[in-house]
Amino acid sequence: MIAGIVLSVLGLAGICWGAMHAFNLRGTADKAVARRNAVRAVTAAHTMDLRLTRPSRFGPWFFRLVGALVMLGSPVLVLVGLALATGL
Repeated sequence: MIAGIVLSVLGLAGICWGAMHAFNLRGTADKAVARRNAVRAVTAAHTMDLRLTRPSRFGPWFFRLVGALVMLGSPVLVLVGLALATGL
């Protein structure tokens, strides 16, 4: 029963997270790209690897695609969680 509730909550969180990235609400996909490039720059400074100084090839389209896939797959997780929680 507890596992079903946890799966349902994770599914709902996945739907919200996926929608935020898929529809770029509040610029989440753009912020994810900026964060990824900043992490690459810091890693380049630590490792002295000059290949990491170039921006990532994955732009906002990648994060929007991943968000859409998560948003579409999460209702299945919610349904499985509800089935486990109700004992079906």
